[in-house]
Amino acid sequence: MLVGLCALAYGLMLALFGPSDRPVEAQLGKALGDGIVTIYLHPLRVDPVNSSLQMRISMVPAAIAGAPVAIGDRNRSLVIQRGNQVEHVAITIGQPLPEVVFDFDLSDGDVRDYPLDRYRASMTLAVSETGADGKETALPIHVTLWEGLLGFRVRGRAEPTQGKEAVGLRLDIRRSGAVSIFGIAVYVAMAVIAICGLLIGGLVFAGVRRVEVTFAGALGAIIFAVPALRAALPGTPPLGIRADVLIFFCAEFGATIALCLFVAAWIRSGARP
Repeated sequence: MLVGLCALAYGLMLALFGPSDRPVEAQLGKALGDGIVTIYLHPLRVDPVNSSLQMRISMVPAAIAGAPVAIGDRNRSLVIQRGNQVEHVAITIGQPLPEVVFDFDLSDGDVRDYPLDRYRASMTLAVSETGADGKETALPIHVTLWEGLLGFRVRGRAEPTQGKEAVGLRLDIRRSGAVSIFGIAVYVAMAVIAICGLLIGGLVFAGVRRVEVTFAGALGAIIFAVPALRAALPGTPPLGIRADVLIFFCAEFGATIALCLFVAAWIRSGARP
């Protein structure tokens, strides 16, 4: 019965979190074609503690005569809006196409929800070309987003924007399925270990089970094993998240109480020299 319930719970977690999902390249904005400027987005790092997403943004070379040319052939400007900040990246004739890295603010998420924390980031991209008369003309753009990021799953979708030919982008970010499942499993293991320790200490203290000194070593090991499990969490979150308050702290205190109960029972009824 217990094995069946565990198998069912495991199957539900696999279906819910999808740990085997593979990252793909999301295509947003205008369809690829002549006269379309292509921008490539590559997430580099998520810092949940500081609510920041680091993103590499690069211009994809246009294919001329069958070969990509990574040199600017016209004076253009790439405009990147991130929150209240607007960044202008110049694209100059005869110069290599730009590749820049910016930090974007994360919203609608809190690291205290680890390992089920989710975040959102937004940006707007636009490209304009400067003509001979100095007038700027907005150009249609195509955005390719790589949705792979170590420890996280990124999903992008287009958002409406007011700028002409601009592309609004929303990124939904959450822990990868493997990280979420492993985090849940570790906290469940902490709770089970602590409950087992309390059962041993409580039953011995109540006189239901006899004192066996070998259990003292096991209970002492539990006290140090619980923090070791906490430290093994991927992307180790700061101490004090909700799972710590609900499980980790209780498990550590429970293991300590269990050892104290066992020692008290040993002092009370242990064999005399």
